[in-house]
Parts: sequence; C-alpha cells; structure tokens
Amino acid sequence: MSRLLALEVVAFDLDNTLYDEGVYYEAAFSKIAPWMAARSDTAADAILARLRNLIASKGKHYHHLFSDVLAEIGMDPKDDLVAVLDLFGEVDEPLEPFPGVHELLRDLRARYRLGMITSGQQRFQQRKIDLLRIAGFFEQIVFSSTLAENKPGEMPFRHLLESLGGVAPERAVYIGDNPLFDFRGSRAIGMRTVRVHNAELDHLETPLGDDAEIRVELVGEIRGLLL
Repeated sequence: MSRLLALEVVAFDLDNTLYDEGVYYEAAFSKIAPWMAARSDTAADAILARLRNLIASKGKHYHHLFSDVLAEIGMDPKDDLVAVLDLFGEVDEPLEPFPGVHELLRDLRARYRLGMITSGQQRFQQRKIDLLRIAGFFEQIVFSSTLAENKPGEMPFRHLLESLGGVAPERAVYIGDNPLFDFRGSRAIGMRTVRVHNAELDHLETPLGDDAEIRVELVGEIRGLLL
C-alpha cells in the first residue's frame, strides 16, 4: 500500500469510521424501549426487537425509526418523539473506539493537523465524541448539520479547511466509511479520500465519483498510508 504524501490535514468521519455506532444505538434502545413500554400496551422486549429490525432493514440513517415505532404501538409519533430523542441523547455508558484508534490519533496528531466532519444532530454527535474521549485529538470538529449544506455537499469540507487557516484541499485527506455521504463533496474540492470498510454498506452500488480513491479494511490500516 503506497503512502499518501505531502499532506498537512487528516480529517475523519465519526460514526462507523472511528467506532461502531451500533453500540450507541443499543445503549439508547435500552433506555427508549422501557420508556415506550411503560406508556403503551407493548412489552419492552417487543419494542426493542422492532427497533433492532428497523435498523437492520433501513439502516442507521433512516430518519423515521422512532416515529414509526411510536405509531405502531399507538403512541403519538410527533409529540412523544421529543422525549424519545432526549433519551437518545442521554446515553451515558462509555464508548470504545475501534482497536488502536486512540494510539493512531495520538501518532497522527504528532505529524498532522487533525479534523473531523460529522453529520447528525450536533447534540448527539457531541455526546458520542465525549463518550469516546477523543475530542482532544482534533484541532477542528465540524458538525455539518449546523451548516447551510450538510454532507455529502462540498460546504462542510470547505468549511473545515477554511477553519484551519485555508489549507489547500490537495494537502488534506478525508477518511470515512459511507460513500453516500463522505466522498462526493470531499473529492469534488480536491481532497484525497480513504474509505474504511463497513460491511453494512456492501450492498451499495456506488458511482465511481462518489467513492473514495483508496479503500482499507480497518481504520488501523491508515497507519501504513500516513505514518
């Protein structure tokens, strides 16, 4: 695997690139299912199974996960959703990044400037970052949902580089897992791109321009490209 040279900035996606987002969902479901059960005629185990099945079939980016289940069990998919989302943001179990990620970020930070671009609501993404104990590694963290254009558009990637003092795109690499969100905008502005394998996305047929130029099986393989 050839090294990536002449780079100043290494930027990462968060979910399923640096850690398994499914662990966060499971922790959230363990709070949400009993809450729903106490306010409906459906058992917590049945609600938990339904949440898991929807995630498996629709994916973690499905925006109607909780409202669908609320409607199915006779609750208000609008009014009750506010409380459910609050519970989703109250996960307090520490999260573990993928093996070797803390050491990788430490070593990269000694040589490069590190950034992160993550989509999803800022309060949820900040919670995950805090639980992973990784905020201190990054010079800039961009919550792209707060911008006028979210990933996969170009704006979040331009915003990151501008916030780092106007780094040229060709001197930056973006590392993510999802070709639906991570590489179209980053490639369009001229950043290098690396895709970390996510088995949940194996079914996707990705247009060449929307995929990364380099693929790795595990995020730890970034070490061979950059260090």
